[in-house]
Amino acid sequence: MRYLGPLSPDQAAAFWRLNALTGEDVSRLTMHWLEEGAESQTVAELAGQPDLILSDCRDAFQKCLRELGAGASLSEREAAWRYIQTLLMAVKECALAPRDAAHQIVTLERKGIDLFPLRNLAPNGKAYAGEELGIEVMLGLYWALDDVDASDTELAQAAEELKAECQRLLDVFYTNPPQDLDQRK
Repeated sequence: MRYLGPLSPDQAAAFWRLNALTGEDVSRLTMHWLEEGAESQTVAELAGQPDLILSDCRDAFQKCLRELGAGASLSEREAAWRYIQTLLMAVKECALAPRDAAHQIVTLERKGIDLFPLRNLAPNGKAYAGEELGIEVMLGLYWALDDVDASDTELAQAAEELKAECQRLLDVFYTNPPQDLDQRK
């Protein structure tokens, strides 16, 4: 992950569930939580460790998340929602460029997250990528930025529209988690 700054244990659990953390992220996050007063032996053991290898710290970090009350029954769809919410918040706070956030969201498909869950429910099997997660416009704008034939003006306009769409998504769709996200599969 491109370090976004400190994540809450709940946010970290979402990133962890989607395999979006590195050993360096685990070290930084646990150090931050320790500095913030987390009372956990596991947090203390992982905090600030240089060169953590995920395969070596996997069990300890999962224990750490449990001790902090995070991610106990986090489904993949809920994790995707929290992941997207966290990225959109980083865009709002200018900690992450809109295009970088959109790129990380697009890579959800590569992580095995189905961005087309509604295609079998829609008439004629037609649905837009990301429709269930509310990110279909964002995905379109992101792909518009890869248009090699677009002029600089068109690319700048797409970038501004992407930034506005990130803000709209955060305000409209990513304020409160949907209650039935996993039932819509």
